[in-house]
Formats: sequence, structure tokens, C-alpha cells
Amino acid sequence: MPIYDKFAQLYTLGPYTRYSQRMAELLPAVLRALGIEPRKILDLACGEGTFVVAAAKQGWDVTGLDASGEMLQAARRRLAAEGLDARLLQGDMRELAFTDEFDLVTCWYDSLNYLVEQADLEAAFRGVAAALRRGGRFIFDMNTIFGLAALWASDPCQVMQDTPGLFDVHINSYDYEANLATKRIAGFVSQGGSWVRIDEEHRERGYRLEEIAASLKASGLEEIARWGRLEDMSPPDRRTGRVWFAAKKAAA
Repeated sequence: MPIYDKFAQLYTLGPYTRYSQRMAELLPAVLRALGIEPRKILDLACGEGTFVVAAAKQGWDVTGLDASGEMLQAARRRLAAEGLDARLLQGDMRELAFTDEFDLVTCWYDSLNYLVEQADLEAAFRGVAAALRRGGRFIFDMNTIFGLAALWASDPCQVMQDTPGLFDVHINSYDYEANLATKRIAGFVSQGGSWVRIDEEHRERGYRLEEIAASLKASGLEEIARWGRLEDMSPPDRRTGRVWFAAKKAAA
């Protein structure tokens, strides 16, 4: 069973969707700064659809792709509730099958950190390059090594939600030799007078920024910007926990 299939129920009820909503709010300014006006967007690891819904509301032609069927079901419900239309596909972002189709590809909320082998990261980047039209852009974020080791794992036990009908706790750790962060999720949801337990284990790899840049280049994408804060598009520093990259497919 893919990760997020069980966690989807906790995810849709919790604070997690705020990040994608914030990315949708900030994206227009970023696009203006990059001097582009995309029409067709592919959102990788689209999850429960917060960003897809927001993008569709702004009039973009949106395709969302995610590995989790449960998350995609939640996305379909969100679209239906808003009376919006978008293409939703279940698939692996390492195996994209699009060709010269999109003006912009996005991937939010450190989803690419889940690709713990550099070969897998480059496979995803190659698929993005193929999916983009000439001159198309790719905007994504990733947790840094500092973000995973010093920020994420420094809080080894996080209670994310605690309500009369829901409890959600994360146990975090970091393997410094492998640059791998592990998040053990335990959740409890009240259903029909009893409690249902949800357990998942998530792993993310911390990549050096130059490893990410090298993988982009090897995949036929040119890095055009990297930011430590998307709000003011300021550069990252050694204590940056999350970095946003912008890359483009060569025009010729």
C-alpha cells in the first residue's frame, strides 16, 4: 500500500493542507518575477488537491498526479464540491509519460525528498523535462539536510492534532550517515463509537543543494533560481530548512 493511503484521512482533517494553499497564493508573484504566463500546469504529488483546486480557480488547465489513490479520491471530492474540473491521474513521478505538454510543472511540500536514491530523483527530473514544452518551467521545493536533521529531527515527538475525535503524533529521527529522516506516524480516529489506529512510516533523504542542481542539469533542465524564502524570493543560507528551485527546459 502506498504511503498516504492510510494517512490520507488524517492529512485531510489536519493542518497539512495550509502549505499547498500558501504555495497557490504565492505562485502568481513568482511567475511574474520569472516573466511567464503558463496555461497548462502539471502538479506532481498533488495529494488531496488543495493546490489543484486553487490553480483551477485561477483559470489554469491543471493536471494532478499522485501515487495515492486515497489522496486522489479526496482531491476529486474537493473539485466536485467547488464545481471545478481538472485531470487527476494516479502514477509514480519517476515514471512520467507526458511529452511536450505543459508550460509549468510544480511539486510542493518536499515530495521529492521521498525519492531517497539520486537515480530516482534524476528519473523524476527527466520525466519533467520531457513533459515540459520548450521554454517551460519547473518549480519545486525540497527539505535541506539542515531542515531534516536540525529542524525536523530536533523535535522527536510532535503532536499534530489532538481533538475529541482525532489524535495524530509524529516520531522523528535522522540517520546522519545515510542522510535519511524517518517520520513514524501514529494516528487515532474515532469511528462509530470506537477508535481506529493508523500507522505509517515516511522517509525523506536530505540532498545537498549542489546535488539537486547537478541532477537537474543531468536531466536536461537548467536551474534559473533558488530561494530560501518564497515570500520575498531571498537566497538560501546554511540554516535554511527548505529550498525552492526554479528550472527551465531549454528553448532549443
